[in-house]
Amino acid sequence: MHVGHEAKHQGHSGNRLNERWERNKLKKVMNVIMMAMLLGLIACSSNGEEQAEGDKNVEQHDESAEKEPLTLQVLKGDEEAGATIENNNIYNELNQYVQAHPDIGLENDFSLYIVNTIQNESGDSSLVMLGINRLPTPIKNISFDFTLGNKDGEYVWENFEVTMDEETAGVLNENSTFPIVLSLTDEQEELLRSLNQENQVMKIENFQYEEG
Repeated sequence: MHVGHEAKHQGHSGNRLNERWERNKLKKVMNVIMMAMLLGLIACSSNGEEQAEGDKNVEQHDESAEKEPLTLQVLKGDEEAGATIENNNIYNELNQYVQAHPDIGLENDFSLYIVNTIQNESGDSSLVMLGINRLPTPIKNISFDFTLGNKDGEYVWENFEVTMDEETAGVLNENSTFPIVLSLTDEQEELLRSLNQENQVMKIENFQYEEG
């Protein structure tokens, strides 16, 4: 599962976490989303820009792997708006989670880690994910097509374009993570809650980035 932007940009709204979600609380959905699931993207070089090789399956978190502790980054747009890990409730809770699970993320890879759904004061929901960079270089202008649904062909998102551009998201350093937020309609949230480890289908395609 993952994150996003509005329609083709359900996700650009996710680039300003502070602006939309500063006063909202995380709503736990551990029973819906399997916390230990990672979406791995084994990347290969391509003229300064990187693209994933084909479709990638869900990977299980390897607790035995030795990794550098993960660091949470504030999105550039949020930082410019005055958000810090200390003064923003959402970032503070995400940081507590990262500190409690410092080794999440696939080694030498970029991966997504589902955290929670959040709900704003108007009752609108979004899915919060962590984009994790375990590649040996900072990355920026990240984009990929995201699919999440069930084996019956029902999709929360299908080939949904997620873009975390440098202007709003900044540069994601190695061994670091930042939030990716995807807005949910009522219908999408209902389907999301019906997914489990046995019936879900998750896929990332056309993963691209630039070295930072």
